Amino acid sequence: MSRELHSTYRLTLETLSPIHIGSGKGELLQDYDFIVEGNRALVVNLNRLLGEIDDKRRTAAAVDPRLSLLLTPEEIERVKAYEIDIAAGHPDHIREHVKDAFDRLYIPGSSIKGALRTALAWSAHHGALTLGGLGERNDPRKADDSVEAGLFDYDPRDSHRDLLRALRLTDAYPQDGVMPRALPVTVFSLCGQPPSLKPRGEPTFLEVIPKGTAIEAALTLDRYILRPERRVRRMYHFRRRHFFDQLVERCRAFSAEIVKLELQFYSDCGIWKLQGFYEALARRQASLQSGEFLLPIGWGTGWLGKTLGTKLTSAEVSMVVETYHLEKWQGSLFPKVFPKTRRLVGDGQAREPLGWVRMSLQGVDGRQSV
Repeated sequence: MSRELHSTYRLTLETLSPIHIGSGKGELLQDYDFIVEGNRALVVNLNRLLGEIDDKRRTAAAVDPRLSLLLTPEEIERVKAYEIDIAAGHPDHIREHVKDAFDRLYIPGSSIKGALRTALAWSAHHGALTLGGLGERNDPRKADDSVEAGLFDYDPRDSHRDLLRALRLTDAYPQDGVMPRALPVTVFSLCGQPPSLKPRGEPTFLEVIPKGTAIEAALTLDRYILRPERRVRRMYHFRRRHFFDQLVERCRAFSAEIVKLELQFYSDCGIWKLQGFYEALARRQASLQSGEFLLPIGWGTGWLGKTLGTKLTSAEVSMVVETYHLEKWQGSLFPKVFPKTRRLVGDGQAREPLGWVRMSLQGVDGRQSV
C-alpha cells in the first residue's frame, strides 16, 4: 500500500493507573461464575464445566448451580477460563473488563480513538456554546452531535463523512499478557467545610488492566481522504489536515489542562495521595519525549476526560446542568464546582484515579509525528 495514501504508526501505551473498559456482559458472581482461593479468583469456563461433571451433577445444578457444590478444587482448576488477582477486599461480584475470544485482556481500538477524538474536539473548540448547539435536549447521548459535526466537518445525519474516518486504530494488547486485577472503585463526593471527599455508597469491584502494563497497537492515517482534490459529497477534510499534523501537541494540551485542574481539586480537598499522583503526572508531562503524550481513557475518567467541560464557562456549565438535569452532581455548598464527585480506586479512602496512560507514536519507518 502506497505511503502516499496511508501512513502506519506503532502506538505504545503504558498504563499509569488501572484501566477498565467494560465488556457489556454484566457482573461475575462469586460461587456462580468464580471461586475465590486466597488472593485470586478462578473464573469458570461454562463449556469445560459441562464437560467435566456427570449427569447427576448436571441435574443437581438445575436446582442449585453454586460452583462450590458442583466441583472439587482440583476440578475448578481444570475448568477455569482465567484467573483474577484480588489485590484487596472480598468481592462478591466483579464487573468484567472486555476480552477477546481467548479471554485475553485488551483495549479496543474504538476506545483509543474515542480518547483521541475527545482531545481533538477539545483543542478545536473555541467560542461560546449555545443551547441550540447542544443537540437533542431529551437525550444526553446526543447532546454533542451538532458540536462534533461542526468540529469534525460532517453532516450529523451522515457519520460516514466524519473527519475521524482518517484515523484507524487496531485493538491494543499487552505485550507479554497480563492477569486482570480486581480493585474496589467507589464514588467519592465533595462535602463539608473545609472541603473533603467522602465515599458515597458501596464500592464496585472492577476487573482492570494493572498500572505499569505495556500495551501495543497500530494507528493508520488515511492521507488520501485528506487531499484537497477529495471534495466529493461536500467533504472538505483537507481544511482540517492540521488536526493530524498537531495530534501529539493537541493531546498534550488537553491532558495538561486536566492534570492542572485535578491537581488543584485534590489540593483543595487535602487528599495528599491524589495530589501526589497528579504532581507526578505533571512532572512526567514536562519530561515527555518526541511523539509522547498523556491521555485519560476508558471507564471512570468522568466529565473532565470525556467532554469539552474544561473549556466551558460557568454559565455554559450551568446551562448544560440545567438542560440535562445533572443537578445531583453539583453540590449546594460548591455551586461553582462541577462535578463534585469522582470515581476512584479505594473503598473507605481514595487511592488513585482510573484511566491514565502514556502513549507513544512511532512511525514504522522512523517517523515520530503524524
